Amino acid sequence: MKDFWMNHYSGRHERWAVDGYRWVAAEPGRNGFELWGYRDDASEVVHLGSGTHEEELEKLADQFLRSPPR
Repeated sequence: MKDFWMNHYSGRHERWAVDGYRWVAAEPGRNGFELWGYRDDASEVVHLGSGTHEEELEKLADQFLRSPPR
């Protein structure tokens, strides 16, 4: 995925919010990528979507990272 970068520790494609409290990770799967999101104020990781269209997954990632904190 072009707009994601690799984390040296997890091996996933990741993107972090500017505030550092939210991240999105895209993991390769059988049918494209699985997209996951996490906020420090939440107790669990959220599945944001999956698929082969990187542009759609990148849009979902941007929406999650730009959403206001709870």
